[in-house]
Amino acid sequence: MDADQLLHGMDADQRAAVTCPETATVLHAGAGSGKTRVLTHRIAYRIAKGTADPQRVLAITFTREAASEMRRRLKTLGVSRDSQSVTVGTFHAVALALLRQRLADTHKQMPSIVHNRQQLITHAAGNHPMANRPRELLTEVDWAHARLISPTNYTQTAKRLGRYTVAPHNEIATIYKEYEQLKIQRNTLDLDDLIARVVEAMRLDNAYAQAVRWRYRHIFVDEAQDMNPLQYEMFEAIRGQRADVFIVGDPMQAIYGFNGSDKRLFDELPDKIRGTTVLRLPNNYRCTPEILNAATTVAKLVDQQIDVRAIKPSAEPVNLRGYPDAEAEAKGVADCLWQFANTGGVNPWQSAAVLVRTNIQSEIIVDVLVKNNIPVRTSRPSKELNAAIADAAQSTNRNELTTWVTDVLTEADSEIQRWVAEQVQVFLKLDHPGNVDGRTFTSWMRTTSADQRSTEGVEVLTFHSAKGREWGCVVVAGAEVGLMPHSSAITQDQQDEEVRLAYVALTRASQQLFVTWCETRRGRTAGQSSLLANIVGADPQITESTVMKKPKSRSVRASSLEDDLRAWRSSRARVIKQPVANVCSDYELRLIAKQLPKTTAELAKIVGAMTAQTIGPDVLSIVARAEPRHAIQTLK
Repeated sequence: MDADQLLHGMDADQRAAVTCPETATVLHAGAGSGKTRVLTHRIAYRIAKGTADPQRVLAITFTREAASEMRRRLKTLGVSRDSQSVTVGTFHAVALALLRQRLADTHKQMPSIVHNRQQLITHAAGNHPMANRPRELLTEVDWAHARLISPTNYTQTAKRLGRYTVAPHNEIATIYKEYEQLKIQRNTLDLDDLIARVVEAMRLDNAYAQAVRWRYRHIFVDEAQDMNPLQYEMFEAIRGQRADVFIVGDPMQAIYGFNGSDKRLFDELPDKIRGTTVLRLPNNYRCTPEILNAATTVAKLVDQQIDVRAIKPSAEPVNLRGYPDAEAEAKGVADCLWQFANTGGVNPWQSAAVLVRTNIQSEIIVDVLVKNNIPVRTSRPSKELNAAIADAAQSTNRNELTTWVTDVLTEADSEIQRWVAEQVQVFLKLDHPGNVDGRTFTSWMRTTSADQRSTEGVEVLTFHSAKGREWGCVVVAGAEVGLMPHSSAITQDQQDEEVRLAYVALTRASQQLFVTWCETRRGRTAGQSSLLANIVGADPQITESTVMKKPKSRSVRASSLEDDLRAWRSSRARVIKQPVANVCSDYELRLIAKQLPKTTAELAKIVGAMTAQTIGPDVLSIVARAEPRHAIQTLK
């Protein structure tokens, strides 16, 4: 694509960022400012101008999904026909590739990557009571890795920083030490070890360091406010003393301090890299003024100078709603979603999300949504997905892996197995040094491949998981004392991060924002969060009881027979713990809605005899209830 064409449709700030000189640049990109577009266009612009060699470009992101999206956009921009000419990946994926190449060059075997860290940390804990809480132990291990803290220094450092843990620091340190020793004994690495190994190799071997820096001469980093000290060490090792870096971040979206990230690393970059240019993208193209005003009111509790501007026209006011307890709130969340669905959108459920501060809040909300015919989307890895990956991992060489792919694509009926086979095909097309087998594929999957997600229904996920996403309608649930900010936030830094986390949650909405809370939750007094106190233009409501506001008109697509069937299918898939396609395909579902089968035999002509026997009672009942409505709509 021509360089000038890349600037089409950009505002002045975006153009300035894309066309700035090839010196160190730090870009402050606010929520909804088009940062991914600017970053990818910056890469394409420099390649088009001849100031960057695509094979020497390294673009680092923080999630596999972000990396996949960046690759897609670069391909759309026509950066290169060879998808591997520009290296795009997470810190872990880039480190894995570098380490694998390093070991192949030195004729050493690549250690395996730990696939079940919870099992390993449980073994390390032995008889300690924390053996039953592996996730919390791994949180501490990850925090220590990210902060470059060894088991020997863990106790002293954790105490000095006021780190809250559910067990004494010295006991955590003992388990941490045993965990590290077990990895050595088993010749395995976890993901952070990949980065540490690369950094150590570059520090000890200058020739190797120079080779890496020669390969990656142009460095781009996305979401840099989330860098932890270990990742920063890798960035600095690859950068060397060069200034050809383009770093994008938003200090107001730094929300991973609990996991070891340190926003000061981003804040201090202009002082550490001489001659750095600092640019800003203040325009928000996502949120309506009402939503952005509410979010910035919260953000100003930690940054009075926040500079963001809504470009979209005014729309619906922000709705603040309180409820007596968690059950009433969950029903109220369903009310909010139905209210949005009744505005007449084509796919209302796919453009809506419920955001919660903690996973435990989601259980009752999901149950109530399903009961009220609202399909719910999930991104949790299924047992079938893990089984398919484990099956592929049994292949001992490239030929066996290729044969496995052929067998699956030829014979398998499972959507998930076929998806894993497609990922293997992608893996086999890459030029990997050393052995190519099931084990290396599994390692690649853990660090590179984007997660498979269902595409149907409302998403219910945590504030942290929502980072980088957006929806037309968002319900922020549990905006109350003890959850927003979370009661575990004790230090000033932790409390400031909770404010930023609330800002991230609120700015995920583009058209309609609902904020709900409970007066009591699990027997404790809660009430509206103090973070909401200064929001103006909103309409706070205290609702004593909730009654579902079903659609007034059945002509809304959300309440069509097809969507009733989709809601049932999603619910059944959750019960049998299978992907929705294993219940019935989209094509079959549409045929059912069109043909209106009245008997199992008629249904069998669509889905097959065995499936019809299984799902017949449910499906025929839904169709029977819908027939009068369908007849009325036909007459109209």
